[in-house]
Amino acid sequence: MNGELDTLIKLQEIDFLILSLKQKLEIIPLEIKNFEKKMQEIDRQFENENKKVINLEKKRKEKEIEIEDINDKIKKLKEKTSQIKTNKEYQALLKEIELVQENLKKEEENLLLILYDLDEAKKVLKEIKADIDARKREIEDNKKQLEKEIDITAQQIEELKKERKELINKLPSELYEEYIELMKKHKGLAVAQVKNSVCQGCFLHIPPQLYVEIKLNQSIYHCPQCGRFLYYKPDKKLEQAQVQTQ
Repeated sequence: MNGELDTLIKLQEIDFLILSLKQKLEIIPLEIKNFEKKMQEIDRQFENENKKVINLEKKRKEKEIEIEDINDKIKKLKEKTSQIKTNKEYQALLKEIELVQENLKKEEENLLLILYDLDEAKKVLKEIKADIDARKREIEDNKKQLEKEIDITAQQIEELKKERKELINKLPSELYEEYIELMKKHKGLAVAQVKNSVCQGCFLHIPPQLYVEIKLNQSIYHCPQCGRFLYYKPDKKLEQAQVQTQ
């Protein structure tokens, strides 16, 4: 194969790799942000469940104080019985004590409901916490892996750039400039393979005589339509079949 053509093909392969790795570098931070977003959502979920427990704890304390006040009230009312002088006042006081005791019973039942809800909420919170811890560990591991990939990818790009520089030194400056122009013009594809007489860059059918010359890979040819450098890559399976036939 023509040495300059071979260099152009290798240069194109390296530029493809660099482009692909750079795209990967652009995507990884977005994936890390997604993981961070998931972590924030998980934290919010836990916080919401935790708020339920805190509110129920608050209700429990308020209810306990309320019940304590009612008990104090009953105690004071009972202390008054010794001071009552008439039966009418006594009956009225008993009635008042009865009403307060009924209220006490009602509030004690409410306290039991709060304690039940609190117990259930704590169980749910405990389950969510265990699930959250597992999911956080998984997300954190994925995030660290992606951060590690950034370093590896950046290192790969640097190594490819060194190889690229060595290849550029093998090309005449005008040929390299033409390569760069074609890269800009065709979004990164300056060197295209010709397969079955078709340019794989713009899919033009290459004229028969030109195709015969391109297949030799002995000179640099351009696509008549898109202007890309063209090369031919022999089909190994076809070659093997031809050898076996012979």
